[in-house]
Amino acid sequence: MYQVRYWNLLKELKAQVAYLHAYAASDELLDKSVNIFLAVTSSASIAGWALWNEYQLVWACIIAASQVVTAIKPFLPFRKRLKAVSDLNTQIQAIFLEAETGWYKVAEGCITEEEIHHETVRLKGRVLNAERSTMNGLVLPRKRKIERNCRDSSRRIFYG
Repeated sequence: MYQVRYWNLLKELKAQVAYLHAYAASDELLDKSVNIFLAVTSSASIAGWALWNEYQLVWACIIAASQVVTAIKPFLPFRKRLKAVSDLNTQIQAIFLEAETGWYKVAEGCITEEEIHHETVRLKGRVLNAERSTMNGLVLPRKRKIERNCRDSSRRIFYG
């Protein structure tokens, strides 16, 4: 029973590593997209002066959208979340490696059920500490599609 709990923790950690990596990549793409939009609109609006008379409404909307995005950008959570998620992922990867190393003793029956239980609780405690130290009260909105893909990927890794 405790061996199964340890194995499940190992799978959860692997899925969490994949999820955090994909989450960071998603937020990074979103942050880059906003920055590219701002760069393109600022450059295009300068070039657009030549076309201003023909497409006044289009250029006015582009410039207005750019100004709105520039004004709200400091309040968008992507950059702050990206750093926290990246730091957390680094720590979870280390915990996963430690758990994977310990799996040999668990699988081969080298340690008792009680020791497996203590090791499982200790690893979960490390995950909790990592989350507390990196997230600093930050809440991550759940990205269900990424989560589902990572769980499926994790199952394939562990079960072939």
